[in-house]
Amino acid sequence: MQAIAPLESAPLIRQSLALVCWPRVAGEQAAKASRAEMIRNGVLFVRTRSSTWSQELALHKHKLLQKLARLLGPGVVTDIVFRAQGVDGEDPSFPEEEEPTAEELRKVVLTDEEQELLKARLASLASISNARVRQAIAHRLEMEARLYHWRLERGWKACKKCQVLHKTPYALCPLCRLEES
Repeated sequence: MQAIAPLESAPLIRQSLALVCWPRVAGEQAAKASRAEMIRNGVLFVRTRSSTWSQELALHKHKLLQKLARLLGPGVVTDIVFRAQGVDGEDPSFPEEEEPTAEELRKVVLTDEEQELLKARLASLASISNARVRQAIAHRLEMEARLYHWRLERGWKACKKCQVLHKTPYALCPLCRLEES
């Protein structure tokens, strides 16, 4: 965590780590029945297999928030929203995500604008003294830029409100649609 602290995007990186940490925080059994899907403004959205699992996890929300605070730092995750929507992608408002192969990602050619944005993000890593950490984050940023481009080429679109990529027939992503209703 100290390696990313000087970065301008450190708060966003910490928040995204909540998605990766979810199985560890929730425990083996709960992790099999749930999936952390998204984090926005400190709110972690977790899909659960059933309403029973949502209720069970909601009863433990305080402990889960404490564990996340210990791992990621205080205030990174301020709330958790549990939604009983299944964990196997059967909900049509959350379509199964297409994933490119490593070879497909390597072949992606970024536009000039995308390359400039990536260069700016990579330049912000200069303050990280640990070369291994800096290279790992740089690689991740490059792969995310390529994935973004790859998805746009395959019909994904940016949400009109939050700019998150989604592949639904709506102008807003599923989360923004929930907020609107």
